[in-house]
Amino acid sequence: MGGYGVWQTAVAYPDKFAAIVPLCGGCDDSTQICRIKQVPIWTFHGTADDVIPISETERLVKRLEACKGNVKFTRLEKEGHGIQYVFEDQAIYDWLLNQHKE
Repeated sequence: MGGYGVWQTAVAYPDKFAAIVPLCGGCDDSTQICRIKQVPIWTFHGTADDVIPISETERLVKRLEACKGNVKFTRLEKEGHGIQYVFEDQAIYDWLLNQHKE
């Protein structure tokens, strides 16, 4: 439940995070997602995920975009649920280190 945990925790405590990077997750109460519109978010999901449907992430991204949220979504074509390898990419850390709480 890592991806769900990231989304849920950020929504519950929107002032605690400078940025979040949820993988393959969703949010039980997506009606509250705009609480984190000021938090920079880079989310990833595999299109072939058979554990958590990509529609879970797509739904949150769409809602965030509607409330002018700061969200970047990377769809990983033909990838399943095990996409932790994305954390091997230095670009994520460079992006994270450029985020700051106001």
